[in-house]
Amino acid sequence: MKSPEIRREEKLPFGIGCIDQFLEGGIDPGVITQIYGEGGSGKTNMALQLTVSALSRGERVIYVDTEGFSSNRFLQICGGNQEYSNNLILFTPENIGEQEVCLIKAERMMQNSKDVKLLVIDSMTALLRIERDENLKNQGLSRDISIINTICNKYKIPVFITNQIYFDVEENQITPYGGYLLNHFSKTILSIKRTRGTGRELKIVKHRSIQDGKSVEIFVNSTGLSCTEG
Repeated sequence: MKSPEIRREEKLPFGIGCIDQFLEGGIDPGVITQIYGEGGSGKTNMALQLTVSALSRGERVIYVDTEGFSSNRFLQICGGNQEYSNNLILFTPENIGEQEVCLIKAERMMQNSKDVKLLVIDSMTALLRIERDENLKNQGLSRDISIINTICNKYKIPVFITNQIYFDVEENQITPYGGYLLNHFSKTILSIKRTRGTGRELKIVKHRSIQDGKSVEIFVNSTGLSCTEG
């Protein structure tokens, strides 16, 4: 079967002015964008905001959820428009084996349809963290990265993944899970952390065209993300 033509040549915006300006238009097509931060910092809000942005353009989104998808939060961000869910393909794997199967299914869907324009994985590493067998954990991560990297290269759609963090005692610093392998294949890496009140600092850790260390303050509210508090 002939592969679908290249899907997207432009960036995918979040639909939030300060974030899109900060990222010079949005996230890049054909690459993995990773965002990491502590629990409750806003990673899922970023993932849902991007998802709603794509859905609002009439595009289909595959969302692989390991965190417990909140239908209420999704509806808040999309303004209560339940029609958006018609183009949302939701997978909810419960272990690393199921996560790999979901990604394989996602790639097959893209083989047969040009309508899927975004893949979101929230969280990429949550199921890996609870796997006790280190060999299975490493093999699972390697296979998952291989699949999503193929999706990026073959279909030129953006892939947005959330990641968790831990304190690396040897390096004496906060570090995202997944190690060198995940960081290497993530061409864009963002960090997000709490600041004051509902504020969050969104920072560039790695980017092909934007200076590392650049940051912007955003806010979490009842309808998603915003550029101002309240």
